Amino acid sequence: MSVLITGSSEGIGLALTREYLRDGHHVVMTARDPIRLSLVREELEKTYGTKIFAVSADLTVPEERRKLYEEIKNAGITVDTLINNAGIGFAGVSWETDPENDRRLIRLNDEAVVDLCHMYLPEMIERRSGTVINIASTGAFQPGPYIASYYASKSFVVSYSQAVNYEARPFGVRVIAYCPGPVDTAFYDKSKGKLPPLYMTAEEAASYLYRRRNSSRPVIIAGIINNILRIIPAPLKMPILAQLKKRSWR
Repeated sequence: MSVLITGSSEGIGLALTREYLRDGHHVVMTARDPIRLSLVREELEKTYGTKIFAVSADLTVPEERRKLYEEIKNAGITVDTLINNAGIGFAGVSWETDPENDRRLIRLNDEAVVDLCHMYLPEMIERRSGTVINIASTGAFQPGPYIASYYASKSFVVSYSQAVNYEARPFGVRVIAYCPGPVDTAFYDKSKGKLPPLYMTAEEAASYLYRRRNSSRPVIIAGIINNILRIIPAPLKMPILAQLKKRSWR
C-alpha cells in the first residue's frame, strides 16, 4: 500500500512526504517540475534509505492526470491514501487577474481533485479501504476579496469532500478536507502576496494533519486560533480580510 501526494516537491506536500517516510510508509511523489522533483527524491532516498517512485506531471492538464494514474498502475503500485495537495492562487483585483491564471487555478485546485478522486475512489470502494485527503484552506469558509478565485476554489474542495465522504463512508473509505490557515511556503511569492501574521510553518501544518489523518471528521481545521476564527460570521471577517489582502499585494 502506498501514499500518493501531489505537489510533493515543496511546501506542505514535501513536509507530508517526510512525515510518511519517517514512519516507514511507501510514498509516491508527483510535481510539475521534473528537475526539482528528481533532486528532492534523491535527497529523500538518501535520508530515509528507501526507494521512492516519482512521476512528473502538470495536473492542470487532463492528459497528464491520466498519465500519472497509468504510470503508477503500470508500476504495480496500489494507492491506499491519496493526498490532493497541489494548488495555486493569485492575489489582486479579480477582474484585473489574467483569466488564464484563473482557469489554471480551477483546473488544478478543483478539476484535478475531482479527476483523481474519480480514478482512485472506485479502487478504494472495491477494496473497502482507503483514504482521500484534500488540502483546502480556512479561506474556504468565507469570500476572499483580492484573492477571490483561490478562496472560492477551496470552498468547492470542502463542500465536495464532505459530500463524497458521506457517500464513501459505508464502504470503509474516508474523504477528509484539511484546512490550514496561512502557511509559510512559496505560495505567497508565487501568488504575489505577503505572508500574513499567525502563520504555521509547512512542517507544523503537515505534522498537525499527520497526527489526525485517521480522524473520522470530514473537515480538519489546523490550530486553536483557526478553529476560533472559523465561528466568526463571514460578513464580519470580510472587511478585515479585504484590507489585509489589499495591503499584501500592492
